[in-house]
Amino acid sequence: MRVLILALILVSCGQQEKRLPLASGAQGEVLVVMDKGYWESSPGALVRSILEQPIATLPQREPRFKVVQCGTKDLGSLLRTHHTILLASIGPSDPGSTGFRPDLFAKGQLVLQVTGNDGAAWERAFANEADAAVQRFEAHQSARIRQLLARTRDPELVAAVERVHDIVMDIPAGYRIVEQDSAFTWLQRDRMVSGSGLEHNVIEGILIHHQRYQSDTIFHVRALVDQRDRVTKAHVEGPAPGSYMNVQRRFERLDLMPKGAATELDGQYAYVMRGLYGMEGAKMGGPFVSITTVCEPQVRTITVEGFVYAPQFNKREYMRELEAVLRSTRFGPKCIPLNTKG
Repeated sequence: MRVLILALILVSCGQQEKRLPLASGAQGEVLVVMDKGYWESSPGALVRSILEQPIATLPQREPRFKVVQCGTKDLGSLLRTHHTILLASIGPSDPGSTGFRPDLFAKGQLVLQVTGNDGAAWERAFANEADAAVQRFEAHQSARIRQLLARTRDPELVAAVERVHDIVMDIPAGYRIVEQDSAFTWLQRDRMVSGSGLEHNVIEGILIHHQRYQSDTIFHVRALVDQRDRVTKAHVEGPAPGSYMNVQRRFERLDLMPKGAATELDGQYAYVMRGLYGMEGAKMGGPFVSITTVCEPQVRTITVEGFVYAPQFNKREYMRELEAVLRSTRFGPKCIPLNTKG
């Protein structure tokens, strides 16, 4: 089978001068090209355990990617243009090579080819690439969303955010300003979505706020949670009188404190935090993600965050889009990022 896969690759390379079709496929999907015998045994189990690992910061069990599989002989013209492919080359023939191959069969595509002389060797090769595969696949999904956002953004909302915060963000059509002042903006999109034969309202929110920068201690989960709670208590009202948004820290004996990590925003140091929110005084909640950095000469923290309320639906793709919106942030001329390392 490896010979057939390599032949497909060689043919495709010989046709690079021709115009490649655009990559296709549903958001959040990874196509695994692996013959059935391997897919239903240990190599396939390893792939599923990594790519379908649950996302820890969502309120219900959801896999990181939706994995679909096809055999080598089924990789026809339609499937070959899928935007994200794991190409399993298993067999004793030409050893080939393991690595990422962008735009192999389609423009805007990311292919990871993993080779091994037998199933056990292939598993070792894939295990060595697993962390990089998840990161690259995740970044590739985000880049696809950001390309769409750039084409569908709302110019008026983009300008309104830039005037207040001196940042440019690709905000898609459908959002509206719920509240805005000199240091805070709340954008929201309400959509009726069909599910289980009923229409349900899905709420997507974007919060942007800046605070005076005190020290690098802000780049810790506890400090960011406290800061977020102060902001949302003052600005984000819930559906019941007196209710307001807050971070979920614990449920009975279950620790729900958000997870945080260093990241980059517009090429500068930032801190990303993912967790769950609730409403004090009301039954409402869901996942959120925030990204915080610091800019000068104002010497202030800038936080951009997104949240979703969709109790009847999975939240993974809603959160992927919201995080892509946040990561589209670019700093304006008056907001020079402070190059801190936390």
